[in-house]
Amino acid sequence: MSASPQAPSAGKRSANFWDSSRMFLAGGLAGATARTATAPLDRIKLLFQVQAVASSGTSPTAYTGVLQAGSKILREEGVLAFWKGNGINIVRIFPYSAAQLAANDSYKRVLADDHGELTVARRLTAGACAGMTATALTHPLDTVRLRLALPNHPYKGATDAVVTMVRTEGVISLYKGLMPTLIGVAPYAALNFASYDLAKKWLYHGERPQSSLANFMLGAFSGTLAATVCYPLDTVRRRMQMKGKVYKGQLDALTTIARVEGVRGFYRGWAANTIKVVPQNSIRLVAYEGLKMLLGIKKSKTDT
Repeated sequence: MSASPQAPSAGKRSANFWDSSRMFLAGGLAGATARTATAPLDRIKLLFQVQAVASSGTSPTAYTGVLQAGSKILREEGVLAFWKGNGINIVRIFPYSAAQLAANDSYKRVLADDHGELTVARRLTAGACAGMTATALTHPLDTVRLRLALPNHPYKGATDAVVTMVRTEGVISLYKGLMPTLIGVAPYAALNFASYDLAKKWLYHGERPQSSLANFMLGAFSGTLAATVCYPLDTVRRRMQMKGKVYKGQLDALTTIARVEGVRGFYRGWAANTIKVVPQNSIRLVAYEGLKMLLGIKKSKTDT
């Protein structure tokens, strides 16, 4: 008699695990697709953000605009240079996107009330926790990707970069900039996911048939909003990942950039980033929703 109440619970746990696994797969595939499509703009953005640092291998004025930077890369390095570091990027983005998207759905289900409803604060909390969960798992790969994206880097590839960094700078070098990354990604993920969900609720009222094109535009809006608000912290994170001890800490980086470069220093590469975020965030969110349907994941009430 005592075993019968436990059977549904075990079945539910099994179903939840199966759903979570499929959400993880859908999130990874969606992220890899979106990142590969926007890799050229991502490389331009990275070069803008770090060119003022001495160890970047280029001059502080080498890249002055998106079109100029694109032309310079194409002329000096060839078309494949736009995808420099994209291999390690895909290795990083698959688990990152998978963990972030699946975790956001999971956190929303945990934080929802008995009626499956979420307040704005709980949506923001779910997004922030999802962003930090994914970041903590993949930060070393992101640091290696940044090093490989720089011109004239001394590494033969991703494996050589990891081995060299650990040998010459210590294991801690793989986690450079982790704290500002966590601080930066929490508000970004919170704003991105919450604004996307709320915009969809406003547009569809939970009843109207959804349009992939409309969702694409909503993803562009939410991504641009979140990226613009949080971009200064992303710049600080990139600077702190650079080789050598450039800044003493996050506060030193913030004050030094403000003093030496002014407010504009925090927004170097913002145009390229914004142009990248529009399709990337949209492709990722819309692809994730489509892949969940394709994989037969049952829609929860917390899913907009």
